[in-house]
Amino acid sequence: MQEQKTITAENGTQYFVMGKNRIKITEHFPSDGKPIEELITDLIIHKIKEKAV
Repeated sequence: MQEQKTITAENGTQYFVMGKNRIKITEHFPSDGKPIEELITDLIIHKIKEKAV
């Protein structure tokens, strides 16, 4: 298996690197939407409420 790592460029852009391939890491959400952390928190709360019913 090829080496896999995540690197951060000087400008702050993050990349996933595997062998000679480099993929820019970006969030694919609207800029005016909720950040990923808030979406995950909402998901967890929803699942907890779902189990309580």
